[in-house]
Formats: sequence, C-alpha cells, structure tokens
Amino acid sequence: MKDISTISPSFISTDIMIEGNLISTGRVLISGQIKGNISASSIGVESSGKITGNISAEDTELMGWQKGNIFSKKVSIISGSKTRGNIKCEKLIVDHGSDISGKISASMKIEPK
Repeated sequence: MKDISTISPSFISTDIMIEGNLISTGRVLISGQIKGNISASSIGVESSGKITGNISAEDTELMGWQKGNIFSKKVSIISGSKTRGNIKCEKLIVDHGSDISGKISASMKIEPK
C-alpha cells in the first residue's frame, strides 16, 4: 500500500457540488456536497459536508451529513454528525451527540487482558 502521509489531500470546498462518483487513491476532505459514491484511501467529511452515496475507504471520519452505506476499516462518527445507512467496518468510534440510523457491523474483536 502506498504511503499517503506525504501526499496533500484533495479538498472539496463548501462552494462545490459534485454529481457523480469520486475516486481517489489518497485522502479526500469534503466540505461541499457530493451526490454519488466516494472511494478513497481516507475520507473526511467536514461539518458542512453533505454526501448522498456510499463511502468506501480505509479510514472514514464523519463530522457532517451522509446518506448511504459506509464500508471502511475504521469509522469515526463525530459529535454533531448525522448518517443514514448501514456501516460495515472493523473498528467503530462513535462520539456522544452523533446521530446514526442503520445497521452496524463492526468485526474487530478486543480480547480481555
């Protein structure tokens, strides 16, 4: 896997609306609106970001609004965010104050010490 830490993220600003799928091999930060599926190594949906479509990524951080399914190794749902759809992940982090509606399947098992 390519090291994305040295690559600048792609940024969809608040004045941009995309209708169609978005595919990236790096990090994508979304403050605008996307109507379509998103696939990237890492996806961050800012508080002003709105996604209508599925998300597929290694790492997903949701601070805004999303309607569709999320497929990710790690999903972070931050306080104030809203998601409508199913989540399939290995690791799930949910902040108090987030709004989730859908089925969740988190497969990571933590063994007691």
